[in-house]
Amino acid sequence: MTVRTFLTALSLAAVAAPALASSVIHPASTEMGYTTHPEHAQAGKSRDQVLAEMEQSKKDGLWQYHRFGAPVPVKGKAATRDEVLADLERSQKHPSWSLRRVGAPVAAVPAP
Repeated sequence: MTVRTFLTALSLAAVAAPALASSVIHPASTEMGYTTHPEHAQAGKSRDQVLAEMEQSKKDGLWQYHRFGAPVPVKGKAATRDEVLADLERSQKHPSWSLRRVGAPVAAVPAP
């Protein structure tokens, strides 16, 4: 092991150690591989806070998306057909359009 590799591993271990110490599960050299320490758990939201957030989500109409894990639609102004076509024409004039449209990796080319 070179000195550089050793120092890199040592610095990563120093950074990761506090993160492991603050969690509920700690690594251990036992058959199970870990130990649990419930006293290290951090307080989360109260039941009242969770219920209030759920009621707000139901009022907003977002609950129907959250309960299935679906992406929430973005609120805002949709682009018109003319705006989309203008954006497409502008993109097609870019020097790297022929490469980008087939998914080839393209070096950073400044926009015209």
